[in-house]
Amino acid sequence: MDTRPREKREFVRVPFATEAEIQIGELSIRSSSGINISLNGLRLATEQSVAVAGEGGPCIIKIVLKAFDHHVIIEAQGRVARTGPGYLAVEFTALDPDSYLHLRQLVLHNADDPLRAEEEFDAHWGILRPSP
Repeated sequence: MDTRPREKREFVRVPFATEAEIQIGELSIRSSSGINISLNGLRLATEQSVAVAGEGGPCIIKIVLKAFDHHVIIEAQGRVARTGPGYLAVEFTALDPDSYLHLRQLVLHNADDPLRAEEEFDAHWGILRPSP
């Protein structure tokens, strides 16, 4: 029996210092600090006003992973989940297979509880589907 306390959140979030860009129509939100990433989406700190974007609207997400002399970009389709003073949260709705694998590695290598994160990926592998 698993005796670990469960968080209220469904997915493990990991803080990660990287660049992220959320494109909501003509509005581009960029941040390189205050980023939390999970299997389900991300939340980032921003000084830009995002109230005009509205919650529930579609968006394109780009997360830049820098390693030595090359960059990997996780690209996802998503929807605006929440906005508030100083933050924007988006939910992933689709990732291509390569982006999914990079997201998985990012979360597993940075999670406080990698076992729980692995269990989440195993239990929810079907929620993220490749883009057409």
